[in-house]
Amino acid sequence: MASKGKTAAAYGSWKSPFSAHTVATASSSVSMARVDAAEPTRVYWLESRPQEGGRLVLLSKDVDDYADATLRELTADPQWNVRTGVHEYGGGAYGVHNGVVVFANWSDQGVYVLDTRTEGAEPRRIGRCDNRLRYAAFAVHESGRFVLCVREDHRESDIHAPATLVAVRLPAAGESGPTAEVELFGDTDFVSSPVISPANNEIAFYAWNHPEMNWDATTLYFAQLELDNDGMPTGFENLRAVAGAPGELRESIYQPRFDGDGVLHFISDRSGFWNPYYLGTEGEVHWSLGNPVEAEFAGPEWALGESTMQPVPGRLYSVAVTYSQAGAGRKLGILNAATHAIEDLPIPGWSSVGSLQLGQSRSGEPVLVLIAGGPTEPLGLFTYYINGISPKRIAGGAASSDMGDAFTGFVSVPRQITFPTKLPPFSTGRDASAYAYFYPPTNRDYCGPADELPPLLVLVHGGPTAAASTVLQSKIQFWTSRGVAVVDTDYGGSTGYGRAYRERLYPHFGEVDVMDSCAVALHLASQGLVDRQRLSIMGGSAGGFTTLACLAFRPEVFAVGASLYGISDLEVLAQETHKFEARYPEHLVGPYPAARDEYRRRSPLHAADALACPVIFLQGLEDKVVPPNQATLMVDELRRKGIATAHVEFAGEQHGFRKLENIVRALEAQLYFFGRVLGFSPADHIEPVPIYNDPSQ
Repeated sequence: MASKGKTAAAYGSWKSPFSAHTVATASSSVSMARVDAAEPTRVYWLESRPQEGGRLVLLSKDVDDYADATLRELTADPQWNVRTGVHEYGGGAYGVHNGVVVFANWSDQGVYVLDTRTEGAEPRRIGRCDNRLRYAAFAVHESGRFVLCVREDHRESDIHAPATLVAVRLPAAGESGPTAEVELFGDTDFVSSPVISPANNEIAFYAWNHPEMNWDATTLYFAQLELDNDGMPTGFENLRAVAGAPGELRESIYQPRFDGDGVLHFISDRSGFWNPYYLGTEGEVHWSLGNPVEAEFAGPEWALGESTMQPVPGRLYSVAVTYSQAGAGRKLGILNAATHAIEDLPIPGWSSVGSLQLGQSRSGEPVLVLIAGGPTEPLGLFTYYINGISPKRIAGGAASSDMGDAFTGFVSVPRQITFPTKLPPFSTGRDASAYAYFYPPTNRDYCGPADELPPLLVLVHGGPTAAASTVLQSKIQFWTSRGVAVVDTDYGGSTGYGRAYRERLYPHFGEVDVMDSCAVALHLASQGLVDRQRLSIMGGSAGGFTTLACLAFRPEVFAVGASLYGISDLEVLAQETHKFEARYPEHLVGPYPAARDEYRRRSPLHAADALACPVIFLQGLEDKVVPPNQATLMVDELRRKGIATAHVEFAGEQHGFRKLENIVRALEAQLYFFGRVLGFSPADHIEPVPIYNDPSQ
């Protein structure tokens, strides 16, 4: 029987306002907010634009401007795309001080300077002007004479590209052409996040070496900048490791920050959780909280420029922080490191808070600027007055309540679930728990037939050292509003639950993640929430690998899968990937080639004979993180076996899809393919996807 006022219809066939085009346009998002410390009434941020090929545009306005009266689009010309290729994942693509913006441009990876104080000024290229050099993590010196940044040198090699901390001279008025670069530090495989003290010329940054990833072990360095008569750096005085030194405590250190008095704050997981610390006058490390807390004040830095902690001007030893406990929601507060107390600030149901900055209204009031969102609103740029005035959105997508009546009653709100699983060695039956977020089918106009349960889509996040997000994502609502249940899984190895949980995957990639992804699907089926015969799975990148591994090694669980730029052959990945992740597989699987047999044993490509269900593959042809041949190899094998498979490739796309038309095609292709396999007919008009080994097509 149909629910009151609703039409009973097959799950998956419901009409939805979340069209693929709606999802693609909603992919426009804000990121990397920055407040100009010399002009704290001004905030800058990046906006992605799928309708413009996915380019990132730099915008700016006053922090208390809610009508866009002071809004400026600083890189309006389509030639500008504020994005860097450092680490392939980018981040930290611009810096600003006193109205002078320094940014990296995607097309040539060059460094450009733009004086926003000069009417009609155009960006000018600076530095060595060599397209084989990449730059990120810009810290503009208050003198305006130079900018510190990370330089990645691809002139001789991609896989061994040296990373160096450099100072790039900023040009004088009217000057054009290349400017000098001074190499300051290049003793490690990676270097990141330089910051300069506003109280003096002290500098801090962190660095690390292969085979570690930055969430495994990093070293925090501290030094005094030496300047010549022209105010340009010539080197460091008294450079020293102040935390995480090689041979000492193994810890992951992030986000060095100097407060206005020159005290250095940072985040470390030396306790097992990423907690805040500060450096004493004698170089000793102090817990800002007094004692360790089982809460995460940071996440893994796949991209440069993350900010979940920021000093509060005028408040000694005080920093604004955001944190979570056991993956449940976010908290926002002001931490006084001297008293070890956090003053929690009320937030309106946000589950994600980041890009923290401290600004000032035009009337002089202190204001937090941040990027936040929750289950009923996508990420947006907000101001939060510390004196208690309610947060106000100043940029970004609208909350679901503001989308208009067309979307009311179609948003599925997730609930966190804990489900039983096992830890390796699985033969001994070691019981454990893992976490996920379950989204039930939601549509104000439709309900399912009384004798039918909904199909389930298991989402497997990439990384794999990453986490699911409960911020409103139209790509999830795309499925739930059509009658497909979704579960977004924080399998063992995910972040947000401490080091021990995220290291469950070491060296068990392809085992723990597979166990948990199957366990959550079977758990929901056993609870009578989804149809056991219509379980599906989808993942991108590392999540694509887990998807394929589930289908190959647990063929009895799922009916269909989708791999988005996923890994099929771990051995190829170990041989062909980029520098940032070149040694990552050593933690996930084992040293290569010594553990070659294990790489092959866990690779779906070498277990394709066991794979018996249809799979769709979607792949960008310019992907340098996961080579396109990873999909091609698997497709060829499935075609040979006679299994239904589809292969959709996108020219001009890298690791993920940024162009509007490709986002649309990818979503519709997945829906079309899943509908044919799971037995539902989408209400949408979709261009058919060619399917190999499908005699009915």
